[in-house]
Amino acid sequence: MTTETEQPVSTQGFYRYHDVIGLLSPAGPGFSGPVAVTTGPDGMLYVANRANPKQPDGVRVSRCTTDGDYLDQFGVWGEGPGEFIWVTDIAFSPQGEVYLADEHSHRISVFGADRQFIRTFGGHGSGPGELDRPSGLEFGPGGNLYVVDTLNHRVQALTANGEFVSKWGALGDAEGQFNMPWGIAIDISGDVYVTDWRNDRVQKFDAEGNFLMAFGASGGDEGQFNRPNGIAVDADGDIYVCDWLNDRVQVFDRTGGFKDVLIGHSGMSKWGQALLDANPDIERKLELAVQNIEPKRRFYRPVSVHVDKNGKVYVADCYRHRVQIYQKL
Repeated sequence: MTTETEQPVSTQGFYRYHDVIGLLSPAGPGFSGPVAVTTGPDGMLYVANRANPKQPDGVRVSRCTTDGDYLDQFGVWGEGPGEFIWVTDIAFSPQGEVYLADEHSHRISVFGADRQFIRTFGGHGSGPGELDRPSGLEFGPGGNLYVVDTLNHRVQALTANGEFVSKWGALGDAEGQFNMPWGIAIDISGDVYVTDWRNDRVQKFDAEGNFLMAFGASGGDEGQFNRPNGIAVDADGDIYVCDWLNDRVQVFDRTGGFKDVLIGHSGMSKWGQALLDANPDIERKLELAVQNIEPKRRFYRPVSVHVDKNGKVYVADCYRHRVQIYQKL
């Protein structure tokens, strides 16, 4: 593995590539279509795996250290209590409970700090507290859970028990309207950022849902998006947006001004190397194969981004079945 000083930097040089965790696997050390990544109160990395319809056993939440040591997993595919099919996001309450959004069952599942199932809430509909394909989840400073209610084209604020508090948004492209919103992030002052997927923009609101600003437009240039999804805000107020179909993560300052872009620089993961060490025939075949490895280092449909208190940026690189990590400089 290269040393930190040899690792490549981001396009504008504000970030340095740090490491990668991942390997395609339906269970154990590995991921299968990771769609959400965050760190828990225990300091461990939690990765929600969506897998695919032909691999339902791959649907789970994986837990590992931020250095890539596998710990365990929880959750299974299904529609019963504590099960999920189309997981979309994961969030932790101030009490350390784990919340998972399932857009297939139109509900939120709650697990304890011991990762044992507790309860669900939601249900399909458009009334207060009902959901239609929920995606992004985030707890605000006041303890309310903010849910991106994608096909209702709105954001709902709920209590930790799922009781309705407020909502805002409607279908459209005007200020405060959405067209299939997806990701959500909340900064330290309580302002709410939402990726407006089909409108190719990010909108910012206060905690009550009053519109503050928007940035972005359709395209592939700096500051433009092609279906933005995951979003995060760090302690400095910098905004990170997964630019899904442009295969990149763009970084903006607190005013929405473009700052940097992460494109992916992945090398061999610890899990991948362990697999090769245990199966030397695979490595020999790879050495004989004529292939251009450079494109495989890059992001391929990044879907979720998380920044920890140390300035490490974790990106769920969905179609590569890995989490790429950068360090803010």
